[in-house]
Amino acid sequence: MLKLLIIEDQPAVREVVAEIIGGLGLDVEISQVGSLQEAGVVLSEQYWDGLITDMSLGDGNALEFLENSVVGGLALPPTILMSGFLTSARMKQATALGIDHVLAKPFEPNVFLDCLNDMLNGDEGTTLQSDSSGLSNRPAEQLSAQVSNRPSDKLLPEMFEMDRRMGLVYRMFDEMPAQNDVSAVCARALTIGMDAVHAQSGYMALFERQQHRLVMVASEDMEGLPASCDLAETVFQPLMNGDEEFHQSALGEGLSICWPGLESDQFVAVSVRLQGVAMGVLCLLNPTVSMPLKSETRQMLGLLVKKLDTLLDNRAVHAALAANMRDTLIALVRSLEARDRYTRDHSARVGELSAVLAADLGLDSDHVDLIRTGGLLHDIGKCGIPDAVLLKPDRYTEQEFAIMKAHPAIGDNILSNMDTMVRERQMLRHHHERYDGFGYPDKLAGEDIPFDARIVCVADAIDAMTTHRVYRMARSLSFCVEQLKNNAGTQFDPQVVAVAIAAIERGVVSTQAEDVLDSDGVMPLSALISVKTEVRNNG
Repeated sequence: MLKLLIIEDQPAVREVVAEIIGGLGLDVEISQVGSLQEAGVVLSEQYWDGLITDMSLGDGNALEFLENSVVGGLALPPTILMSGFLTSARMKQATALGIDHVLAKPFEPNVFLDCLNDMLNGDEGTTLQSDSSGLSNRPAEQLSAQVSNRPSDKLLPEMFEMDRRMGLVYRMFDEMPAQNDVSAVCARALTIGMDAVHAQSGYMALFERQQHRLVMVASEDMEGLPASCDLAETVFQPLMNGDEEFHQSALGEGLSICWPGLESDQFVAVSVRLQGVAMGVLCLLNPTVSMPLKSETRQMLGLLVKKLDTLLDNRAVHAALAANMRDTLIALVRSLEARDRYTRDHSARVGELSAVLAADLGLDSDHVDLIRTGGLLHDIGKCGIPDAVLLKPDRYTEQEFAIMKAHPAIGDNILSNMDTMVRERQMLRHHHERYDGFGYPDKLAGEDIPFDARIVCVADAIDAMTTHRVYRMARSLSFCVEQLKNNAGTQFDPQVVAVAIAAIERGVVSTQAEDVLDSDGVMPLSALISVKTEVRNNG
C-alpha cells in the first residue's frame, strides 16, 4: 500500500487533492495535515512513499521546513510542491532539495495526475518500483477521464485561486511588517503586487512633490534605467494629482511611457497614498491576468496599498518618536555637562569630530549621522555617577575611577529599551574599550570592538587632550598627534588614527592650548605622565 502525505493549510484544497487521488482506485493510504508543525511530527514517526505540499502555510515556508528537516536527518520522500508564488529563487531551492515536481497554482486535475504518475513511477531518485502505484501502465487520458466529471474537480482551479488570494493577504500582514526600513517594505509590497497580477517586472517609486520627481525605491527586472525622473516624463500625472487610483493599459491601446527609456502597452499602475495624499506609484508591467482588471484583483491591489500606507505612516511616526527621544537624550547630556565648565560642550565636540572621522573613512551620510549621534550621547551614562565623583575637582582615586568606569554600561542600559538606537548603544558601551583588549567594560579587542565605537574612542581622546581640565591645561596639537601615533594599535584602531592625524594636520581640530602644531619644546616628565594618564582614561 502506498502511503501519501498531503500538507496544505486550506481544508477544501486538501480534500479535493485527496479525492482526486482516492478516485483512482489505487491501494493507497492518504493522510492530511494542515500545518508544518503537524508535518514535522508525522514525518518523523513513519515512512512515506510520497509527499504533496503547498509552499506557503500559515506557520511557515515548506521549502525552509524541508531544508531544516533534511539537515536534521530526514530522508525526503518523492515530493510534489504546489505554489501560487513561484520565483526563480524558490525553484532553485526546490531543485537543491531534489524536488523535481513543482506545480504552479492554479492547475487542472489532469496536470496534477501526470505529475503524480511521474513522481511515483520512474523519476530519478524515486525508490518505488514502476508497478507499485498501479499507474505505470495506465494512459494519462484514462487517468484524466476518471476524475474529469466530478464537480469538485471543476471547482479546483477556483479553490486554488481563492487560496492564492488568501496567501497574498497573509503575506501583506505577515511579511511586509517584518521588514526593517521603508525601502524593504516597498520591495516586499512590489513582489506581492507582481504576484497578484502575475506581472513579469515592475517598480515602486516615491514622489518628491517639491522637485516634482519620482524616485525609484524598489524594482524587479528593471536594470539600466535612471533612478529618478520628472513626473512629466511618465503617464502618472493623474495618479499623483489624486484624479485616479488605478491606471491600466491593455494590448492594442498603444505604448505608454512608464519611465524614461521604458515603454509598455500592458501595465497596471496604482497610486500609493500616505494619509490620503498621493506619494508614490506601484507599476506592474506585462501582467498575465485579464485586462481590464477584475473587481477582486482591484480590491487585492487596493488592500495592498492601504497596508503599505499604514506601514509607511507607522514608520514615519516611529521615526519622529525616535528623533524626539534623541533630542531628549542630547538635552540630558547638555544639562549634565553644564554643571562642569571644563567638560561643557565636550559631547557636542566629540559628536562633530566623530562625524568628520567617519566621513573621512568613507562612510555614507546616514552612517555619519548615526556616529555623530553616538558621539553626542557617548557620556550619557555619567548621569548615574554620584556628583561627589563626577564633579570632583581633582584626579580620581582608584576606587573613584572604578565608579566612573561604570558609565558606559549605565549609558547602554539607558538605551536598552529603545529598539531604534541599537547601534548608538554599541558606541555608548564600547567607547572606552582598547584595541589591545585592556579597556572596559567588556575588554574587547581589535575587530571585536564595534567600528563605530573605535571612531568615537579616538574623537573622545583627542577632545580630552586638547581641552582644559580642572587638574591640567589643554595640550598642543603636536602632542596630541604624538600620543595618537604612540598608542595606535594598543589603545586606538590604527586606521582611525591615520584619518585623525590627517584631520588635525589639515586644521579640522583646534586646541585650547596656546601653542600650535610645530611650536612645542621638550615637556617635563611629570606632564607627560599626566597626559598619558589622561589619554588612558579618556577624560
